[in-house]
Amino acid sequence: MLKKVWEEILKYENIVLISHVNPDGDTIGSSLALFDVLKQLEKNIYLFNTSKALPKKYSFLPNYEKFSNVLPPKIDAVIVCDCATFERTGIKRGDYKVINIDHHSTNPSFGDENLVFKNFSSTAMVVYKMLKHNDINFSKDAATALYVGIVDDTNFFTSGNLDSNTFLNVSDIFSHGADINLVSNRLTQNVPLARFRLQEHAMNSVDLLKNAKVAKIIIWQNDLKRTGAKREDAENLANIMCTLVSVELSFLILEEEDGAFKVSLRSKSDSIDVSKIAFKFGGGGHYGAAGFESSLLDPEEITLKILHEYDKEKNVVGL
Repeated sequence: MLKKVWEEILKYENIVLISHVNPDGDTIGSSLALFDVLKQLEKNIYLFNTSKALPKKYSFLPNYEKFSNVLPPKIDAVIVCDCATFERTGIKRGDYKVINIDHHSTNPSFGDENLVFKNFSSTAMVVYKMLKHNDINFSKDAATALYVGIVDDTNFFTSGNLDSNTFLNVSDIFSHGADINLVSNRLTQNVPLARFRLQEHAMNSVDLLKNAKVAKIIIWQNDLKRTGAKREDAENLANIMCTLVSVELSFLILEEEDGAFKVSLRSKSDSIDVSKIAFKFGGGGHYGAAGFESSLLDPEEITLKILHEYDKEKNVVGL
């Protein structure tokens, strides 16, 4: 498949690289790495994301500014990077080929061509494997983008599907010039004051449920406005809650500008697969990190439904 999908990509001249709504480092890094490689091959390449605004913390990556929320007039193929479902692209099907590159366990292989390795740590790692398998040399810029995708989805190698091959592959990415010091500085040591204020509010608002085995935070639009924080500043709160010693499941309920809610789930317990919980609500993700957009407009109702799924998971394990 690594060779077949790459050969399919090379058939097309007008290609759009699509990252998922409310993007993270993996979808952005994977897209930017492919953008750099395909640009060198003189393809007409475009970067698309449907979101109103992209996380500024990735703005140091070359070509970040080329992302647009408007599709070009002529499209031969779209390469969908790191989208568990096609709906996460924010576009409708059209008269073009869909190439699906991903690693989510819940991905239904929605593309005309699918390169989905569900045991990989990140989509960036899938992209890396495709490039290496086809003897494609890639630049320092592409290497740095791939590294961002990998460290973002593994929380700097502390979670996810990690094995010895992960570190061997990362070592090879280093040899291509990935700027690991720049990445570390921008992603871990470049925190705005507003994020600290939001985190302080959140830590004072944590609800511990199920004998402190479940932790929940609700972040409202007013919380963002009061602290001066942006949506992206809330993204790590579910991870922080999961560091509590007794907690095996944490979730963040974030109010969107339109009044809907985005839910992020995290787990550090072998008994809780949060991708299964997210899938029940139309979302997806990984064993330890997943999420979904909720059609429910009451966060307490969302909480009850998540707790119901948590109880079901625990009961299954107890059988």
